[in-house]
Amino acid sequence: MHAYTPDYSQDDAWLLKPNQPVSAVDVFYIIPTEFHHSGEPPVCEMDHPQVRACAMRHLQHKASAFFPVGNVYAPMYRQANVDCLVGAAKSPRLRQTMVDGPIASIVAAFDYYMTHLNGGRPFILAGHSQGALMAKILLGSVFVRHPEYHNQLIAAYLIGFSISDDELARDPHLKLAEGPDDTDVIISYNTEAPGVTARNITLIPGSPCINPITWRWDSAPASAEQSHGGHFALWDKDGRLCGVEDRPHFADAAVDPERGVVVCRTADPDEFRVVGDEAGYFPEGVLHTGDIPLYYYDLRANALTRAAAWMGAHRPSAQ
Repeated sequence: MHAYTPDYSQDDAWLLKPNQPVSAVDVFYIIPTEFHHSGEPPVCEMDHPQVRACAMRHLQHKASAFFPVGNVYAPMYRQANVDCLVGAAKSPRLRQTMVDGPIASIVAAFDYYMTHLNGGRPFILAGHSQGALMAKILLGSVFVRHPEYHNQLIAAYLIGFSISDDELARDPHLKLAEGPDDTDVIISYNTEAPGVTARNITLIPGSPCINPITWRWDSAPASAEQSHGGHFALWDKDGRLCGVEDRPHFADAAVDPERGVVVCRTADPDEFRVVGDEAGYFPEGVLHTGDIPLYYYDLRANALTRAAAWMGAHRPSAQ
């Protein structure tokens, strides 16, 4: 597959982009892997109809947790399939494919956003799975070239992909959240059912994990009653949407510091089983598809809290 950088001055390079911003806060959201395809080609084209359709479903039913915070900018990008994501660690060819495909796309999208669309507003950076990996790469590349962007960063929500202690130690600008309302911080977690020991491709050994109910990194459990609740799209066996359901106080959460995951005991693992070509990469009990839905309203409340905290800290002093 040939390398090229998408043109983000074109509207069709974006899945979501407001004609005019109406909020004082932005959300830059990066979609997860929707290129459900094994083998070649390892990277999708920008106009891939199935990827774009699945991406819009994700934005509607999962990323929408962040929508009340502000103006949403969600780029389409030349994302990789799971084979490429996993194989890049050992294959120089696939590593270069990652650089030429998803990484080059997202860097170009974010550069265009900051130069032409952001207008100096504070923003949340968020993504799930491959989207969280791309957000992490932005923090380790574009934000290194432009450390001033940290002055506008409300928080980076790296959901469904780890950031390791080693990665954090390499960049003094990267800080983990210490509570529910600090800013210019990183939030990261992966969700599993109890007792999973098999490999989870989204986990990096030696990685912290935050509790998405208490917003703490310790292992103190949070009950389902403490949660604001989950939000779930319901699909029939043929993949058609048959309903949307809110479940108040549904998911509990406890951090397992040794494995680096949030353990949820109240979710049925079968409800969140990954199917299709990617199923072999996500063993039973890995609640990857539930990372956002299980804590949907906790994420929404926390993003609003952090945005308000940023605005309060930067409010001009009365003369």
